[in-house]
Amino acid sequence: MLSQQLQVFLQVADCGSFTKAAKRLLVTPASVMKHINTLESRLGVTLFKRDKRGVVLTAAGQSLYQDGKKMAALADHAAAKAKRAEQDEGIVIRVGSSLLNPSKVLTDLWAPLRATYPQYKFHIVPYTDTKEERFAVIAALGETFDLLVGTFDSKTIRSRANYLILGGYRLCVAVPEGHPLAAKKMLSIQDLHGERLVKVKRGETERLDHFQDVLQLTHPQIIVEEADYYYDLDTFNACEQNGTLLLTLDAWAEIHPSLITLPVEWDYTVPYGILYAKEPSPEVSRFLQILKDSLPG
Repeated sequence: MLSQQLQVFLQVADCGSFTKAAKRLLVTPASVMKHINTLESRLGVTLFKRDKRGVVLTAAGQSLYQDGKKMAALADHAAAKAKRAEQDEGIVIRVGSSLLNPSKVLTDLWAPLRATYPQYKFHIVPYTDTKEERFAVIAALGETFDLLVGTFDSKTIRSRANYLILGGYRLCVAVPEGHPLAAKKMLSIQDLHGERLVKVKRGETERLDHFQDVLQLTHPQIIVEEADYYYDLDTFNACEQNGTLLLTLDAWAEIHPSLITLPVEWDYTVPYGILYAKEPSPEVSRFLQILKDSLPG
C-alpha cells in the first residue's frame, strides 16, 4: 500500500546500506539508489549522508523515517482490517450442480483451502441435465451462476465460456445389470463386438468424434448408435430398458442403479473442470487463481 520509493527508503534506513537493502529487496544496488535519488528529488530534500561505511539519515531523513514507519504500521493495520471485514462478510461463489455434473468435485477440491480462505462461501444452485437448461445455465454464467463443474468438452459450450481443466475422467462402458458382460471386472474391445453401443451424437465433441472414427475403423463389429449431443437421465434409462451398452465415464458410475459401469482396455479420457464466464467478476477471478495455485504441477 505504501509507494515503492517509500518502502525502499525505509529498508535502506533500517539496513544502513544500499547494498544490504538491495539484497533484502532482491534488486540491484543501482536500482535502490535510483529510487532514493528520485524520492529526494521529488521531496526536494537530502535524506541520507553517504560515506564509505554506508548511509546515515539526515534530519529530514529522520523525520520521514519516523512518519514512514507510522504509515507502514497504519497500512498493515488497514490491510488486516480489510481482510477481517471480508472474512466477516464472506464472498459467495454460486456453483451450479446437476446429477451428471455435481458440485461435490469443487467442494472436495476446496476443502484443504477452506481454513486459509474462510471468506469464500459456496451457494449451490441446482439445475437439470436437459440440453435446453444446460445452454440456459451457460448463458447465465456470471449472473445466476459463477461456476459449473464437470465435463463440458463441447465446441458450443466452450465457445461461450472459459474452462479450467482439472483432470480427466476415464471413458467406460455401462452395462445393464442382467447383461452377460455385467459379470466382468474389465471389458476388452472384443467383448463389445456385436453389441449396440450408445454414444453422444457426432459433431459436437471432437475428442469423442475421433474416438468413434478409430473405433469404427478398427472394430466395425461394434454397432455404434448415437444419442443426443448431451446425455440426460433418460439416456441412462433407455439403455437399461433396451439392453444396450452406454459409452460413459467412471465419474457417472452411480447415476443409474441398474447399470454397471466397467472399465475397458483402452486409453481414452474426457477432460473435466470448471466452466466460468468469459469475463468473470474480480471475486471469482481471485477464487480461481487461488485454486489454480493449489493444483499440482
